[in-house]
Amino acid sequence: MAGFFDIVISHHKKNKLRARKYDVFKASMAAAALFAMADGKRDRREDATLRTLLKTLEDLAIYRKGEGTEMYGEFIEALSSGGEKGREKVLDAIAEVKGNSDEAALVAAIAATVIRADGVVHDDEAAELESVCAILGLDPKAVTALDVDARDQVYD
Repeated sequence: MAGFFDIVISHHKKNKLRARKYDVFKASMAAAALFAMADGKRDRREDATLRTLLKTLEDLAIYRKGEGTEMYGEFIEALSSGGEKGREKVLDAIAEVKGNSDEAALVAAIAATVIRADGVVHDDEAAELESVCAILGLDPKAVTALDVDARDQVYD
């Protein structure tokens, strides 16, 4: 019987952790979508980078990959067909972590990693990164340094 209770307790702890990390998860999916669409087109390499980040980064790996890709797709759809309201929805999700510097830095690093996935950072993407950093209260130059660490973690 002790094994059953151990399973229940473990499941409960995991659900508590997932609930506590949900804002950073949602903000990360919103930022990934925003930057995947920042240059006006969705690129397979950006999608692949997100899938790798979902498996690799501890704060994202606690969720099922399908949860992340589904939410990412919903944010892509909001950006593609939702006009200004869709963009507001995405930016609001990103802003949810602005009070936590560690979570804000993670979201910005994910965004910076996604925009570099196709090998080119367009002017629209760079401007979007500065805008998101302003929302999160981060220095865009510091985010570039974080990006190197995130890429090393993902691609090594």
